[in-house]
Amino acid sequence: MTPPPVSSIAALPLYRRRVQIAGSASAKTDPSLINYAHDVVRDLVKAVMAAGGGIVVGIGKEPRPDGALPDAPSLLFDWTALETAAECLKAGFPVWPVESSLPIVVASSEKAVMEIPDNRRPLYEELLATGLLHVESIMAGSRAAAFLRQRQAIFGDALVILGGGTGVEHSADLYLSRRKPVVPLDLALGASRDDGTGGAMRLAKEARAEPTRFFSFSSAHANTEGAALALIATRNGAAAAADIADKTTSLLSKVARPAAFYVRLLNPDHPKFPTVDLFFREVVDPVVEEAGMRRVEMGADKNEYAFMNVAIFESVHFSSVAIVDVTGERPNCFIELGYALRGGRVLVTAEDGTKLPFDQEMIPCHFWKPGDTVAEKKKALIDFWEKNINRPPIVKMA
Repeated sequence: MTPPPVSSIAALPLYRRRVQIAGSASAKTDPSLINYAHDVVRDLVKAVMAAGGGIVVGIGKEPRPDGALPDAPSLLFDWTALETAAECLKAGFPVWPVESSLPIVVASSEKAVMEIPDNRRPLYEELLATGLLHVESIMAGSRAAAFLRQRQAIFGDALVILGGGTGVEHSADLYLSRRKPVVPLDLALGASRDDGTGGAMRLAKEARAEPTRFFSFSSAHANTEGAALALIATRNGAAAAADIADKTTSLLSKVARPAAFYVRLLNPDHPKFPTVDLFFREVVDPVVEEAGMRRVEMGADKNEYAFMNVAIFESVHFSSVAIVDVTGERPNCFIELGYALRGGRVLVTAEDGTKLPFDQEMIPCHFWKPGDTVAEKKKALIDFWEKNINRPPIVKMA
């Protein structure tokens, strides 16, 4: 594995995007097919991280069929993914900027940590020592897997599933409800708990019938979603695992980048409009672009809604981050800020000297200075982004 050259980092197709890999296999499934699935996961992690991305997985036990030999393939894929990620880090990639948090996220609980196999604990501790592993834990004493999946869906930008039952079906629902892409692979693996209604195999069939319900490509690749799904058909293990991984990564790279929604002064007759507009064009736009995101701004970008209020609140709801500038102290900006704070990632900015209302004073705000150079303003915003992008929501669930 060779890391990409530093000069090409920002152009990597999955730069700063995390892919969650989830699934399981039934103990009744042919071990050769389960081994194939592990190969796909291994190659997929390599391809995603080589493309500048990160991964989201779980930790805990590594079950094998009852009575199976110690070298029998695990029915879960998390440790295969983490083992491969560690190899990638040793090889020197990815180059992951600190303002995007960390490239590898594991959802954990007290029970999950206790269930880490003895032979996997050195790997876990090795990853912790790298400083590139984010451990997202649910509340002490909780064992609810649903809570773990909810946390994973917050940190992941896309979901790839294979096999599995109720768990992967719930994860898919969480991602789809957030309008995040879901890519189901068509392997007949079954589920480790023999539950669910078909898991990734069923969802793969549904995706082939309605591709854009599962993901949508950027305008440059519009209407080719069905063809991309056809290319990742595994033929139940007949297709080369490395090819499936590469084509899945290519598919993910064509999905529209995560959205950064702008809430800001838009009235051109307001005396503060020119200053605010210059700040967004010279500072916010390039910082968002460098973060691997696309901007969504009412009035400046294409609007597909008949009613602007619907466009605003849906955009806030489904954005990866809302950047809210309250310069001019407009009531609509405060309303949209309040909605964004209900649980999403929010960065608040304002021109230096803006008087914040009482409640908002308790929320970190970046005060930008019009007199600073563009370079100074960009550095200040990036520093604020790094410190605040992963603050928990005001009301944190489980």
